[in-house]
Amino acid sequence: MQPPAPPKITAVEVVAAKPSEADSAAIARLSAETNRSLPQVAYDVKVRIKTKPPVTSMAWALYVNDVLIPKYWEYEDGIYFTVLDPQFFSDHKGKPLRFSQDGIDFFDTGMKLPAPTAPAAASKSKGKAGRSSKGKAVRSSKGKAVRSSKGKAR
Repeated sequence: MQPPAPPKITAVEVVAAKPSEADSAAIARLSAETNRSLPQVAYDVKVRIKTKPPVTSMAWALYVNDVLIPKYWEYEDGIYFTVLDPQFFSDHKGKPLRFSQDGIDFFDTGMKLPAPTAPAAASKSKGKAGRSSKGKAVRSSKGKAVRSSKGKAR
């Protein structure tokens, strides 16, 4: 069976928002684990996709450079993942977004991870429409908190 074509990314934006209750708890845990005071901000990295790929057993894994994004979720215009530690952006800003089906062969999308918007813009809570309290905090291979919380995992 021929593997499906990788998704075509048309835009990437990072939106800072007031964290949900579950995000706040995850930020507090991560602050304690890293012995650093993290801001109460959840950053959604929204990846706009031209055409959503078909649902198959051969899904595409999303990477920022060599860092696997363990889960991402669907929204109307594409996919997103949530970052709770702003250090992730310091470490990976400008790095390429890539897709892979096997973790060995990569498809470079031509898009790069942008910097987040100013945390002061994070005035609007996600609420139930954009968050699920059942989401779990997960770590990238570099130990940075990357959390996803809604929709179907790809």
